[in-house]
Order: sequence, then C-alpha cells, then structure tokens
Amino acid sequence: NLKYITIMSNLGKDWSLPTDVQVGDDTQLEQIVLVRNSFAGAIPSWIAKLKKLQKLDLSINNFQGTIPEAIGDLSSVKYLNLMGNNFTETIPSSLGKLPAIDVLILGNNALQGELPASIGNLRTLQLLDVGSNMLISTIPASFANLESLKYLVLESNRFNGTVDVLESMKNLTILLTRSNS
Repeated sequence: NLKYITIMSNLGKDWSLPTDVQVGDDTQLEQIVLVRNSFAGAIPSWIAKLKKLQKLDLSINNFQGTIPEAIGDLSSVKYLNLMGNNFTETIPSSLGKLPAIDVLILGNNALQGELPASIGNLRTLQLLDVGSNMLISTIPASFANLESLKYLVLESNRFNGTVDVLESMKNLTILLTRSNS
C-alpha cells in the first residue's frame, strides 16, 4: 500500500524508470516526487494508469521525447511539474482533460508549437508555467475560461499578438511575458 515515492538530488548517474510496472485498480500511490536527479528517457506509460495520483513532480531531470498523451488520463492529479527536462514536440491537448489540476509547470524544456486550446478547460488551474520553451502563436481565446488562474508564466518563448484574453482573468496576480517575439 505504498502511497508516496520521493527521490531527490541524486545527480551523477543516468537513472531510468522501469517500463514494466504492473498497475492495478487497487494501487494507492498518491505522490511521485523525483526532483533533481539524473533520470533520463521517456515517461513510462504505467504512470498514466495511477488513478489516485495527486502529485507528479519529475522536475530537473533529463527526461526527453514527448510528453505522453496518456498523462491526460490522470484524473486525480492536482500538481504536475515537468520543468527542467528535455521534452520536445508539442504540449499534448490531453492535458486539458485534467479535471482537478491546480498547478501545471512545463517550463524550461524544448516544447514547440502552439499552446493547446484545451488548456482553457482547466477551471481549477491556479498556476500555469510554460516559460522558456519554443512555443509560438498567440494565447488561445479559450484561456478566458481560466477564472481561477493566479500565476501565468509565458516568458522566453515566441508568442506574439495581443493579450486581450487575459482581461477576463479576474484572479490573475502575476503575469510574466518578457522575451517573446
């Protein structure tokens, strides 16, 4: 009945997560915190099967490739931090299916393309950080639905256009937009 896994500050070795973990309906795991290690490779598919997972923090590692679409199946996750890895490609639109999410941090990767409009579905989202990537285009109109959003980090990307959509965000207290095109 393991509920928490925490591994922090183990630098110097190339670690990888096992790919063949069996996850059953009775799995009680609520938190995986693997911060500032040397984990590399892709996020294994079994993580998306953890239905009771509330916190997934894989920040400051060497994970690479794409963020799996299946991450959007984490129906209980409230905190998702993938900052400081080597994720490439686009942000999966499935992240817009995370009904309980409060914090979504994807900054300091090499993510490309546009912000998915589906992010606007995250009514409970309070912090969104996509800073220091290679994202382009404008802020989707659906972001007007992010009424709970307090912190929005868009800096160091290639966004352009106006930010009129932000006018409806009555709770927004911190907006970082510097170093965009």
